[in-house]
Amino acid sequence: MKRIIGFGLFLLAGLTVSVDAKSAFIDFEQGWVFPQELGGLAYSSTEKYDNSDLGYTVFYELGDSLEAIVSVYNLGHESIPTGYQGEGVDLVFESVKGLLDLQQKQTKISGLKIRGTTIVPKNGAIRFMSTVYQYMEPALTGVQKIRSVYVVGTHNNFLKLEFTFDLLDGKKARQIADQMIFQLTEMIQAGQLSEQELLLACCEAFLYDPGGYGGRTAAQFLMGKAQAMEYLNVYTHLFVWPDGYRKPQNSDLLIAAYFAGMLQVVVPQQLEEGGEFEGFIAMLEAYQVLRSKEQIDAIADFDEWGPLPDKKALFNQLLIDE
Repeated sequence: MKRIIGFGLFLLAGLTVSVDAKSAFIDFEQGWVFPQELGGLAYSSTEKYDNSDLGYTVFYELGDSLEAIVSVYNLGHESIPTGYQGEGVDLVFESVKGLLDLQQKQTKISGLKIRGTTIVPKNGAIRFMSTVYQYMEPALTGVQKIRSVYVVGTHNNFLKLEFTFDLLDGKKARQIADQMIFQLTEMIQAGQLSEQELLLACCEAFLYDPGGYGGRTAAQFLMGKAQAMEYLNVYTHLFVWPDGYRKPQNSDLLIAAYFAGMLQVVVPQQLEEGGEFEGFIAMLEAYQVLRSKEQIDAIADFDEWGPLPDKKALFNQLLIDE
């Protein structure tokens, strides 16, 4: 049976979409959209800390040898100057050096040394202080590692990028680092997203990692917007749970996926309805992601529907059967 729930699309009328980069995590306070790829490294996860002074950390990786960690925090400072020379920037580098010293003391690394400090890029409104560390990790394997650390004060926070790679990958890593700094600078300088841009970015981030912190925060936003819209059609019989009405853990994320898929259709085209099939597909895909990470219990119907090649025929048949 089809159910209509209220969602006023007129709230988004007149807005246009201009965000091209695929989003993985959204800082709603700053309006920053972290991409699914940073310098070619794939988004892995986001961690939000209970202590607000420590902010949050976004992780990226490529294979076993390339890792980028972006941290945004204030370390308890009430006012952080913009730029690379502001008060507190030295403390950020001291914390990095302190952690590396501790790892060396614990024999997790060896041969720690600082290769140099510079400012990057050479010109521009946003410039980072950068220090490069070299060490051997693990201590007995002879693999030389480089950790390039970039710090800038911005939006009353410290933004720190730690990029770790094998010494042999230095040439490739330099290009990757330049691209990461370029992307982060664009993110810092970007204006606030329109309501429509933000909503679509949330749909994208949620469907990319529905069970992660970034996906869950995006789901809260898009479901909040969904509660205020009209005329979106919800086919309730598509939400099938095992054992009758016993909802599996995180099943609400499947409902959020259904709406995310629909919104990706109706919002850009300024439609008042539609996207039911796309919502169904988004829900199946989110289920597969959640199952692959053991973040949801098995649902027999979803396991049966997922491998079927003709999803459109499946969707139409489900409507007929109902």
